[in-house]
Order: sequence, then structure tokens, then C-alpha cells
Amino acid sequence: MKTILCIGNILMGDDAIGIVIGHILKKKGVECTICETDSSFTNDVLNKYDDVIIVDAVDFNLPVGSSIIIPQFEFKPPYNFHHDIMFLKSKKVTLYGIQVESVGIDINISKGLRSNLKKYVDEIIKLYKLK
Repeated sequence: MKTILCIGNILMGDDAIGIVIGHILKKKGVECTICETDSSFTNDVLNKYDDVIIVDAVDFNLPVGSSIIIPQFEFKPPYNFHHDIMFLKSKKVTLYGIQVESVGIDINISKGLRSNLKKYVDEIIKLYKLK
């Protein structure tokens, strides 16, 4: 089984990008799981599915708003990942990461991320269909 796992914190500015995208995907009829700050729930989802696309904010020193796809993603350095997640290595995990501008107490995502929402959603849907 496969799923899209959208992770984020709606109170932390750009960190909310995964949640925002999750709601857009659901409105488009794309099945996905939205996980906010509950790492236990996130880990349960990761270990329930065999094939997972994680959509989340990242800080990889890329241009703000750029996206990166990392197949066979493993949570380890050198990646600065905003959430503590654990998953079985036998799982197929692809990271769809979006470079943040800032993460801090704020209920809005930055303009650099907002202006690319359609691109992100289209890329994620395409990635999901290829799996």
C-alpha cells in the first residue's frame, strides 16, 4: 500500500507547507494523510504503508521555495529535518522536501512558498501516480 504523508506545524510559518499541501491534495481528491505535530501518529503511518511519499519543509540550504525529491530517503545527517520520525528501512520512503525561508511562530507561509503551491501539488501528484 502507498500513501502521501503531509507533515508540518501550522503555527510555525513555513513549517506548515506540508499541511497546506495536504489540504489542497484532499480537495483535489488525492488520498493523503495529514500529520501535524504528533510524531507517534506519523510513525504509525510510516510503518503501516510499504511505500510513502513524505511532504515536508526542509532546510537543505537550497534557494527558498525550491523542491527536492529524494528517493530511498533515510532520516540521518546531512539532512536538517524538522520532525523526529522513525521508519523501518524495509519501507520505500521518498522525501518531497520544500526549502523553507523561515520557521518561527507565525500562522502564514512565506510568499516564496505560496507562489509555488500549484507546482508542488502538480509534482507530488505526478510522483504519486508514477509509484
